[in-house]
Order: sequence, then C-alpha cells, then structure tokens
Amino acid sequence: MPLLRDALLSWSTTWTSSAAPFSQTVGPRPRYEIPVNCGPENDSVALESRAPAASPAPAPTAITSTAITSCGTPPGAPTTSDPVLAMLREALLAGSHRPGDRIREAPLASELGVSRRVVRAGLHALAEEGLLDLQPGGGTVVPDVTAKDVLDLYALRAGLGALLVRRVAMLGGEQLAPLSAALAEVRAAARGNDHVRIREVDLWFQDTLARTADLPQAARTFERLTARLRMLVHVLDMDYSQACDAIAREDTVVFDALRDADGNEAARLWRVKIERCVRFMVAQLPDDDVAPHLWTTLAGRPRLRPEASRGAAR
Repeated sequence: MPLLRDALLSWSTTWTSSAAPFSQTVGPRPRYEIPVNCGPENDSVALESRAPAASPAPAPTAITSTAITSCGTPPGAPTTSDPVLAMLREALLAGSHRPGDRIREAPLASELGVSRRVVRAGLHALAEEGLLDLQPGGGTVVPDVTAKDVLDLYALRAGLGALLVRRVAMLGGEQLAPLSAALAEVRAAARGNDHVRIREVDLWFQDTLARTADLPQAARTFERLTARLRMLVHVLDMDYSQACDAIAREDTVVFDALRDADGNEAARLWRVKIERCVRFMVAQLPDDDVAPHLWTTLAGRPRLRPEASRGAAR
C-alpha cells in the first residue's frame, strides 16, 4: 500500500493534460503450494530457496470448529480472501493454550500443509487483529488475561455496540433476516444447554448485528474485538453451562427492540448485556474483588426503564 500511495502522489503532482492515465501493475500473490520444510531446527525460508522442485503440497486440512455456523463463517473472523489465515485463526482457537504460551510455527505449518514462512506471516496478521501478542523478537504468544484487558475490551464493545444497534434500529425490519437466523442458533443452543456452542453463536449473533448496521469501518473494528474476546474466553476456558438461558433472553430482547425500531431501548439492553458479560468474565480472574467496582466507576450503570425507575423511587 505505501508503494501504491507514493506512486499515486507522484503521478498526481506531475500530471498534465497530455499525461497518460495512471496504471499500476500488481505483483503475483504468494503461492501456498510450496513444499513444507518445518523441522524443529530448519530454516524454512532458506530450505525453500535451495530445495528441488517438488509436487504441490496437499490442500490445507480443514479445521473442525464449533464456531462454524449455518452461514459457514465463525464469529470474530474479519472478511479475508486468504484461506490459510482463516484456518490458522480457527486452529489456534481449537487448540489447548494457556496465557503466555508461545505459538510454535512448525506444528501449525505441518497441520495446514504450508511453509513456516506462511504461518509466521499469518501469526503476525492475527497479532494485528488482537488475537495474539507480538513479541519483540517477532514471535507470537497467547495473551495474558487481566482485569484491565477485560474492562478495556468491553468498554469498547459497549460504546461501539450501542452505535451499531442504534443504526440497525433505523434500517427497518426487512434488514433483520440474518440477525433472526443468528438468534435462532442462539435459542437452539440454549434449548440444548450446549454451553460450548452458545458462547460461539452468541458472538456470531453480535457480529451479525454489526454487519447488519452497514457501517463497514465500525463493523470491522467490532469483529476484531470479537476475535480478541474469543481468545480470552478460550484461554480462560469459561463455563457457560449456567448462562445459556440468560444469553438467549438477552439476545431476544435486543432483537425485539430492533424489530420495533426502538434504538434507545436496544442500546440500553445492549448495555445491560455488556454489564453481565463483564461481571461474568472478571469473576474468573483472581482480582475479581476490584474489577467490577472499577467497571461501574468507569462506565456507570445501565439506565433503568422509566417505569422501573419510578418503582425504585417508591
């Protein structure tokens, strides 16, 4: 992108009426069918440069994940044309990792049928998404989870989500079909008390809401937050067995408010949902005696309905 930007600036500053139209030739995209050389002590880049021609590697192995919905896309997966990046993301979330674990490139390269160089580039891209932490030497590690991380992430989701739900409420009920389908998956998981799947389809419901808003930049940012949240939930190995019904109720009332085109109520209900999520997550951390109070101080409490406020006053 910097090269393209510089070329455009150079052309525009020297343009005359007789100048030729601007053109830019894009180089070929990297190929992933390169031989896999991923021994524990091998430099895959050097080996590839001197390796004899070889038959193409087998197609990357599909990663099985409970995150895949009937729409075929997991939550927290920003749109990408790179299939290796998508499978690498799901492979990480399907693995068993603890905070601070270094991500080893060789096993992932072998599993996906690509080179370590490709895996390394993909891991750096996932670090930019917030899924991993990038180390000074170029390695990637599973992020630690602190109360500050949780509050930081959910503060962003609270504000950005409120903007998105207000926007969706403006669009009309005919735009809610994808969101209705996502809600059906949440309800199905709740009925089966499937506490593993419900945490994924709930995030899918939230991502679908973001995409429905037709605010591309806000939606992409929200999806990146979802990717980070999925990793935090995965690392904490959170138990949602007692939260299935609550999640289904929360998503249902948000959807109902959107269907009624009540943006204020939808935003309020979204804030209530975020409040429960924050308290649920920080309860898994050792400093949960401080974090909920800090959250309330920073974000305040969800606004009550007018009738509830009158009842409290009495």
